[in-house]
Order: sequence, then C-alpha cells, then structure tokens
Amino acid sequence: QGSNYGYSIGGDGSANNIEKFTFASAGNASNVADLTRSVNGIAGTSSKDHGYSIGGASSDVIDRFTFAADANAADVGDLTANRRDMVGSSDSDYGYVAGGSGKLNIIERFANASSANSADVGDITVGRAQGAGCSSATHGFIAGGDAEETKPDVIDKYAFASSGDSVDWGDISANTSGGAGASDEDYGYVAGGTGSGGYVNIIERFPFASSAGVSDVGDLTGAITWASGVSSTTNGYKCGGQPNGSTVPQF
Repeated sequence: QGSNYGYSIGGDGSANNIEKFTFASAGNASNVADLTRSVNGIAGTSSKDHGYSIGGASSDVIDRFTFAADANAADVGDLTANRRDMVGSSDSDYGYVAGGSGKLNIIERFANASSANSADVGDITVGRAQGAGCSSATHGFIAGGDAEETKPDVIDKYAFASSGDSVDWGDISANTSGGAGASDEDYGYVAGGTGSGGYVNIIERFPFASSAGVSDVGDLTGAITWASGVSSTTNGYKCGGQPNGSTVPQF
C-alpha cells in the first residue's frame, strides 16, 4: 500500500500518461510523466520506490518509474511474450503478473532490484484475462476474470516465497471480469466489473488468512468496468473505467 500518492498509468486510446493523485486530500490527478510507449491493457505493480507498467497491447515491455520524483519511465526488461489484460501483484522483492489475453494461465516474475526480463514461475488454476489483482505480505491473488473454463469466479492464491502453481482460494459472488483490485493487510477487495447480467457496482471483500469466501461490503457510485485499483494504507481507490451504457472511459 502507498503512503502518499496513487498512480494511474496508460489506458484506452493507447495513452502513455503517468498520472498522480494525493491520498491526503480530495483532488484531481495530474499528468506527471510518460511511459516509454503508448499502450492499453497493461498490468501495474510496485516496489517501495518504484511503479511498474507491464506488457499491454502488442507489448512485452516492463517500464519502471520512480516515486521520488516526477520523471519519465525507463524500459527495464521484457516479459516472455507480448501480453495484455494481466493481473499484477507485488512484494518487496518482485513484481508478478498472472493470466492474460487468450485466457493464459501463466505466472511470471521479475526482480525489482535490477533491470532484467521476467521468468515463468508457475500457473494459475484457470486460464483467464481481466481479473482483479490483490497482494498480501506473502501471496498474490487473482480474482475473477474472463475465462473459457466453468469457473470464472475463482480466487487464486500463489506464494511469493517460492516458485509454484496457485491454489483455489475461494470464489467471488458476482462472476465478474474487469473488476478493480485493492488490498489492505488482511483483505483483498474487488470493485465493479462485468458480470453475466452486465456491469456491476458491488464492492466485495475476501480474507487473506482463510479461504472463507467473499462478503459484499458496499457499492461504487456507479456500475463500472475496466477500472484500475489503487491502495493506500487506509483506503482503496478505483481509477477510470467504462461506466454502464457508455463507450467512453471516465474518471
């Protein structure tokens, strides 16, 4: 979780913007820097000092930008292949991406401390794209998504400490893809997305400590999908997305 600022990167229309907003007060985001390429469908991860923009439409690039200053991103490595619509998660040492367009089941990992390409470190239980990503101190989670299999609602859990496949950790209730993920120390959250009945506004929460399933804990201000999720130490944020009935992504 961040302490001072949240960031929203890239997006539909093949934008290359890095936008920043403060956690301390309500206010609009500002464009503070650029990615190395204009791209949508990216995954985002973070270390203590840097944010990462990973993959996207027709891209295998891992971009890194610093939190200490507003400066353009640098290309620091590549995925094993061009991939979009993945889910990102992070610990202090590595960034992870899981799934992706084509209903992929791959989990890839790259080091935060050095410029290097990612490596395949495991598989998720059900290949899918456009899930919601959450992170505990020890594990990454991918919740829901667009899957060819019969379990688009599954929550997968995979360990940061070692390479290995994920395990089924429960189900989200709304069967959504395109939800925004956020995390605190104890719970993962999935907000909005597209379900079998259309766009949803539900905010669901699941515990990291047990596979006890999810609970409905609130609603967004509107039904929305394809938004990005950001976490501070106290709050979750949904950035952008496409509202129900609209073809124009909005904040």
